[in-house]
Amino acid sequence: MNEMARGMGKTSIEGGTAAVKGAIRSYMATLVRVMSWKVALALALMVCLSLTEGIGLLLLVPLMQLVGLDTQQGSVGRLVEFVSFIFAAIGVRPTLIAVLGLYVLIVSAHALFSRWQSSLNFILEHDFVALLRQWLYRAMANANWLFFSRSRSSDFMHVLTSEVERVGEATDHLLRLLATTLVAVTYMVFALKLSPVMTGLAFACGAGLMLLLRGKTLVAHLAGEGLSQAMSSLYAAVSEHLGGMKTAKSYGAEGRHADVFAKLTERVRHTYIRAVRNEAGLNFCLEIGSVLVLSLIVYVSFEVLAIPIAEVLLLLFLFARIIPRFSTMLRSYQSFVNLLPAFTTVMEMHARCEAAAQPKAGRAEQVNLQHGIQFEQVSFGYQDNGKPPVIWNLDLIIKAGETTAIVGPSGAGKSTIADLVTGLLVPDQGRVLVDGMPLSPERMRAWRDQIGYVSQDTFLFHDTIRANLLWACPNASDEEINQALRLAAAEAFVSGLSKGLDTILGDRGVLVSGGERQRLALARALLRKPSLLILDEATSNLDSENERRIQSAIEELHGQITILIITHRLSAIRGADIIHVVEHGRLVESGTWDALAAEENGRFGSLCRAQGIDCKVAGDILHSTDPLLRK
Repeated sequence: MNEMARGMGKTSIEGGTAAVKGAIRSYMATLVRVMSWKVALALALMVCLSLTEGIGLLLLVPLMQLVGLDTQQGSVGRLVEFVSFIFAAIGVRPTLIAVLGLYVLIVSAHALFSRWQSSLNFILEHDFVALLRQWLYRAMANANWLFFSRSRSSDFMHVLTSEVERVGEATDHLLRLLATTLVAVTYMVFALKLSPVMTGLAFACGAGLMLLLRGKTLVAHLAGEGLSQAMSSLYAAVSEHLGGMKTAKSYGAEGRHADVFAKLTERVRHTYIRAVRNEAGLNFCLEIGSVLVLSLIVYVSFEVLAIPIAEVLLLLFLFARIIPRFSTMLRSYQSFVNLLPAFTTVMEMHARCEAAAQPKAGRAEQVNLQHGIQFEQVSFGYQDNGKPPVIWNLDLIIKAGETTAIVGPSGAGKSTIADLVTGLLVPDQGRVLVDGMPLSPERMRAWRDQIGYVSQDTFLFHDTIRANLLWACPNASDEEINQALRLAAAEAFVSGLSKGLDTILGDRGVLVSGGERQRLALARALLRKPSLLILDEATSNLDSENERRIQSAIEELHGQITILIITHRLSAIRGADIIHVVEHGRLVESGTWDALAAEENGRFGSLCRAQGIDCKVAGDILHSTDPLLRK
C-alpha cells in the first residue's frame, strides 16, 4: 500500500512538473513570437549589465594589490597579470586614482544600462499585456453568438482584466530571472578561474538546495491555478450580485448574497495565504542554506585547501554575491510559476473563442433587400440542452416593404427566428435567403448594416443620449438624430430634459423610464436608416400608454421599410400586413388579422381569447376611420 501511495505521489509530481514545463514552453514561444525585437534588446542590455559587472570585478584585483594585499600567489596572481596586460594595452598606469576612476566609470555605465533595462522591461511587460488583451478581445468579439450566449460574461471580464494582469507580472519575474541568471553566470566564470574546486562545491550545494525545494515550486504552480479558479468564481459572483441587486433587495436577500461573497473572498484569501506561506518557507530555507554553504566554503578554503588569504577574500566576495542571486533566481522562478496558470487560462479562453469563430468571408458582397427574406426547411436546436430542436422544418416568407408579425406562446421559437434572420444563429438544416440568395459569410456584414434591432431588454450605455444614439451611426448629424427621435415618438420627452441630448442615462439607462428606454432604442435603430426593422418583444414590458406610443411610431413607418415584429402580445400587431403563428418551432397559421380571426377553431383565435381580446371587434377597430376609436 505504501509503495502504491509513493508511486501515485511520484506520478502526480511528474505530471505536475510536465504541466509546468509545457506551460513555460508555450509562454516563452508566445512572448518571443509577438515581442521578438524587444526581447532581443532586453537580452542585449542584460549582457551589457553582465559585462560591466565582470569588468568591475576585474578592477577589484588591482585595488587589492594597491592597498597592500599579497595578490601574486595562486589564481589571483594570474588575474593580476591579465589586468596588468589590459592596462598596458590601453596605455594607463594602474595607480589608485586611475583604478578608482575607471571603477567609477564602469559602475556608472552599469547603472545606466540598469536604468535602460528597467524601462525596457516595464515597456515590454505592458506592451505584452496590451497585445494579449487586444488579441483576446478580438477573438471574443469574433466568436459566434451561440458560443457567447452560453458563456458567463464574468469569465470574459476575469480573463481580460485579472488574468492578463497576472501574465504581465509573470513577464516581470521572468525578465528578473534572466537578468539575475546572466549576472550569476558572470560571477561563476570568475569563481571558476579562481578555484574550480570551490566553485564546483558551491554549485553542487546550490543545485542540491534547489532540488530539495522543487516541491515548493510545484506547490506555487498549484496555488496559482487555485487562485485563477477562485478569482473567476469571485468575478462571477460580483457580476451576478450587482446585476441582480434590485431583485435581491426586493426579496431581502442581501444577507445571503453577502454570505456567498464572503465565502468566495475567504477562498481567495486562503489561496493567497497558501502562496505567501509557501514563498516564506522557501525564503527561510534559502537563508539557512546560504549561510551553511558560505560557512562550508570558508572552512574548506582555510582548513582543507589552505588557499591564500587574497584568493579566499575574493572567493568570499564572489560567493557572497552568487548565493543571494541563486536565492533571487529561485524566488523569481517560483513567482513566475505561481503566475503561469494565468497565461494558460488566457490561452485556453483564446482557443475556445477561436474554435467558435464566425466563418470568415472570402470577399464582401452587397445586399439590397428588395423582394424579401425566405426560410427554406430551416431547423435549429441548442444541442447542449438535451431538448428537441427549437425550430423544425420552418418555411416562412417575410416580404420587403411589409409589416410581418410572428406570434406565439413563450418558448415557441420566435426570438430564435429573429436571431436566424440577423445571422446571429446559423441553421442546422435548411437555408435563410435574402432576395433569393443564401445568407453567407460574404454577405453577413452588408446584411447587418441594413438591420435596425430593438429587443425586449434594451441596453443603453452609461453615457449621454447623444452618445447612445451615435453608437448605432457614428456619423449622424443632429438633424438626423432629431428626425430619428421624432419617428420614435421620443423627441418631446428628450427636449423636455434639462440637458436634452446631453443628459446622462445612468447604468443601462436606469435614470429614464422603461417606455422612454424603449423609444430611445427605437430611435437608435431608426438612425441607421435600416432596410429591415426587427422589434423582438419590444413592447412586452410596457404599460398601455407607452405601448401605444411605440405602436403609433411603428405605424408611421408602415410601408416605408420592412418591419418584423416578434411578440406574444397580440395587441401590438393589429396593423401587420401578415401574421405568422408559430408553436413548438413550427408554423401553424399564416394570414391577415381578419383571415385568422375568421377561423373559428384557429390557434390565433385561441391566443386572442387567452389574452382577453375579441379578435373580430379588434379587426373592426383596426379598419375604422374614426381616430378616437382607433386609440
